[in-house]
Amino acid sequence: MSALRNKKTIKYDDVNWHVGGDFPSDLDASAARTHIGLFLAWAVTRGLESEMLRLLYPEQMQAVVEGRLAGSEVLRQCCDDKLTNDDFLDLGNAFAQAYYESSYLDDYVDLSDDNLPSIYHESDTPEKLLQIQNLLDKRFQEWKADNGLA
Repeated sequence: MSALRNKKTIKYDDVNWHVGGDFPSDLDASAARTHIGLFLAWAVTRGLESEMLRLLYPEQMQAVVEGRLAGSEVLRQCCDDKLTNDDFLDLGNAFAQAYYESSYLDDYVDLSDDNLPSIYHESDTPEKLLQIQNLLDKRFQEWKADNGLA
């Protein structure tokens, strides 16, 4: 695991980036975890999580796969509320670098309920996870095809 710690950390998202400023005053910080946690849960259920997460948090990883633990809770419990390259295998990182920063939030907004006051009001539910998983599966397959990995 020392090799994992020696690589440069790339931060894709951080709960602190969302809290404050225009963040809805009627919500607590847990609402800023939802969109990040959904991406993380997708990665875990697709086997793209890092060896470090698997080794340090096997119970949590299994609970996500079984639908007993939300990705937002893994983000809080295991990732210090930050989504980084330390959380993914190489393939997951390559996808996250190409997609997460450039398109994920736009796709998330497109899937969000227009009747809610903000994207932070989206519920962290199994139904929302399924919706995000379907989108991410599609985006992942497109990305792999575009990069000769399909």
